Amino acid sequence: MFEPIHLWEAGILLIGIAFVVGAVYLAKTMKSLTIAVEDITKTVSENRKQIDDIIKDVQSITNSSSEVMDSVEETLYSVKKSVTDVQKTVATTKSYILRPVLKTLRYTHSAINIAQSLTGKKKKQKIKS
Repeated sequence: MFEPIHLWEAGILLIGIAFVVGAVYLAKTMKSLTIAVEDITKTVSENRKQIDDIIKDVQSITNSSSEVMDSVEETLYSVKKSVTDVQKTVATTKSYILRPVLKTLRYTHSAINIAQSLTGKKKKQKIKS
């Protein structure tokens, strides 16, 4: 009923079983690899959208920063002009108002001192007489 099995037939049977096991394992590995590649593709696609959004935001941020810098430059120019105007006003006030007033006060003080010294001498002379 059973015929004797030769060694080469047993080897072919073992090779066939190993081939079937290897094919099943390879199929599972390929399926896992396919899922991984799909996930990577999805992630790259999502990141590409985010990178595009970031690039768009960078452009608007750059424009906004440029506008802020222009505004700051205008403000600094205005402040510089105001400081220059104040400096000119102080110089003008000093030259045309403070110096003449101080000069007038010195002359007035000198005149008062002279007047007091003259009236003081007259009072002393009246007291002595």
